[in-house]
Amino acid sequence: MERDLGDKSNISLHIVNYIAEREHTDPLELPPLYDAVNPDALDDLVASGRQNGTTQSGRIEFQYNGYTVIVKFGTDPEITVKEKSELVE
Repeated sequence: MERDLGDKSNISLHIVNYIAEREHTDPLELPPLYDAVNPDALDDLVASGRQNGTTQSGRIEFQYNGYTVIVKFGTDPEITVKEKSELVE
């Protein structure tokens, strides 16, 4: 499932909240995101994709709480979260 982000700051917060929604739980009940990825570095990297009037793009993929999280960044950052069963090609 993909999510387009209106607010492009704190992508790490969006990830935790999104997975909490999927798990029907409070975000504070999830393991810390920093066990999977450095949240500050992730936020900075996504934010840096739109600095100085230029757009840089990229893709980051990591495992978090049993999900594969894919963050595509550039003009419009996007989060894709897949469960292991969804990864079968």
